[in-house]
Amino acid sequence: MKGNGSFDENECTYAYEVDGTNYSDLDNSSFISSENLIMFNDGDHISVTSGDNGVRFLLISGKPLNEPVAWYGPIVMNTQEELEIAFEEYRKGTFIRS
Repeated sequence: MKGNGSFDENECTYAYEVDGTNYSDLDNSSFISSENLIMFNDGDHISVTSGDNGVRFLLISGKPLNEPVAWYGPIVMNTQEELEIAFEEYRKGTFIRS
């Protein structure tokens, strides 16, 4: 969440997918900055090399749910229909229940 680092033990520039505005905007470096998200496949370790100013990051791990995902803005549901119901409830003020 601060600084930058490489999350590939070989520091390969093309070890992971990167999203950018367009390809010419992408830095040709294996170091990732704080504005990015890296999603790893199954494994039991990660390798991190910090940049010149160090790196602080958040590592989250969990068992995949293997459920469909419908996402719009801050709301994540399983289907488009559930999303529509959620936004209708949000408009009516009944989305959050105690």
